[in-house]
Formats: sequence, structure tokens, C-alpha cells
Amino acid sequence: MVEFERIVKENAGYLIIAALLILYVFTHLSVIGVLCALAIVGLFIYETMEGAREKGWKKELEEIVVAVLVGVIIWFGAGFLLNTPSPLDAVVSCSMLPHLERGDMVVLRGSETKAPSIQVTSFEWEEIKGRMHTTFTCGPCVKQGEYIPYNFSLCRNGCDNSCLIAIDGKPVFAESNETIFKYNYGLCTLKGKEEVLNNVCVRSVTIKGKEFKENFSNDVIVYEPEENSVFQSLTIHRALVRVSVEGKDYYLTKGDNNEILDVQAPGYLVKSGGSCKFFSDSRKENKPVSEKNMKGNVIARVPYIGYLKLFLWGYIEVPQGCETTIEKHNE
Repeated sequence: MVEFERIVKENAGYLIIAALLILYVFTHLSVIGVLCALAIVGLFIYETMEGAREKGWKKELEEIVVAVLVGVIIWFGAGFLLNTPSPLDAVVSCSMLPHLERGDMVVLRGSETKAPSIQVTSFEWEEIKGRMHTTFTCGPCVKQGEYIPYNFSLCRNGCDNSCLIAIDGKPVFAESNETIFKYNYGLCTLKGKEEVLNNVCVRSVTIKGKEFKENFSNDVIVYEPEENSVFQSLTIHRALVRVSVEGKDYYLTKGDNNEILDVQAPGYLVKSGGSCKFFSDSRKENKPVSEKNMKGNVIARVPYIGYLKLFLWGYIEVPQGCETTIEKHNE
């Protein structure tokens, strides 16, 4: 019993951090995340002060420098072995549910990305990029002529709980004869805590007449968004298709729990009367992922440990989208 009490006393700080982490996982209360971050910082300060008191500041600083150097060596050593500048990353959002969860720590490896591919000319690629931009029009959830309203997260969350009534100015499921590039939409089941909705989701894309469907066996990649992107930090999403443009590869990506592709993420909202329009343009848009912006493919995950990084970096609040999950696509 005495030995147990000694162990608990010596490791009280770590036990408090572990308890707060477990409590946050179950409650998602921001205050607990803040307390956990403070506990981590407080434990570091306490152990530094204790070390200085017992061995002196010079010895303690030397040990801190050695610990930092060891950490740096391990980081770059792992990066060298795994062929990536970022061997570890933490999942910040819920966009990859149910395959990756917020708070997961993921291991990356720089290797060829598993995804279907297609070759296009530079001229075709410029035309394709011009067709990637999407305008979503939201409005009242009441049928307006040929415009039938559908559930859609952007509309519910950003336009006074309205519905999707048009995509690029056309009815949601309007027929299209485009072959160079188009998005193919369908209904999917969106499950929340208290309700299940039929939602609009991108089912596939067509490039030069060939259809590429969402496939959960494709690799999940981590990439750095371009300047002026809608996304502002490292993004962990699945590769849908690789487009080879005269020796250069680009990827179209999508979160498993997102209704649309990354390149469709809107940067602007315009409200007019009872409707809203979400759109992107060259001032703020997500571009196809180039090889130079890729950090690697996800090869493993460790649940919950990533929360420690999220707390220290200030990602305390549970982001939008964690309350619902895309369960399946409806035929």
C-alpha cells in the first residue's frame, strides 16, 4: 500500500493529465481541454523547478537541451526512414469519420499514393480547373417550380437552416452532358444524435468521360494547402483521383465525412433576400493538391494521443461537423 501511494504521488501530474484527457473524450467540454493544456504546461514547469532545486539550473538546462536534441533527432530520423518531413500529425476535425477521429495521432510515410489516375494535357487541365469551382444556392425548404430543396450542411449551418436548391444555377440533380469534367451528385444518409436526414453528397467525378467513384481503399494523404486557400492548416483527407498533367501529378481529395470535394469548399457567402450563395474564386479557393504540397500517406493511427497536441496548439473547441456522420450513399 505504501509503495502504491509513493507511485501515485510521484506520478500525480501524469495521472491528472490522463484523467482530464479521458474526461474530455467523454464530455468534449472546452474547459476540460483548457485544464488539460494548463496541466501539461504546469507539469513541465514543476518538473523543471524541481530538477533545478535538486541539481542546479545549469544541470537542469543541460538535460532540457539534451532532451530537445534527442526529440529532434528522433523526429528527423523517423522522417528519414519514412521519407517524409512530417512523420506525425494529429487529426483536428471530424471530416474523416468514421475512419479517423478527432484526436487521433497519425503516422505518415512518403510513398506513391494509392488512387486511380488519368492523364490530361495542360490545355485540358486548365479547362478542368475552370470547371471545378462550384456555387451552392440555398433558400427556403419549399419547392419552387423545378427547384426542389434538399438537406445540405452549408445551408443548414450558414444560411439560417435553409436547404440546397441549386448548384451552379441549376436544379440540384440537373442532367449534364459534360465529359471533360463534372461532379456527380446523389443522396446520402446523414445521421445526427437525434435525426437521420437524406443529404446531397458528391458520389463521383467524371474526367474526360471516365467516372471516378469515392473509394475508401484509396490512400488518406496529409497536405499543406496553397496560399489563399479556404483551408489554413495541414489537411488529412482521402485521395479520390490522381490527375497526371504532362509529368506533374495533382490530387483531388475529399473528407470521408464531407459532402463535397476539397476544391469545392466555398470561400465566400453572399446573402440576398431569403437566399444565400456560397462560392469560391481565385481570391480564396482550395486548389488540387500538388506533389510538392504533400507530406505523406497515413499508414497508422493512435487514438486520443493527438488531443495533447490539439490542446497545446489551442484547438479546444469541437469544430462544426462533429455532430453528424455520413452513414451511407443511397442508391
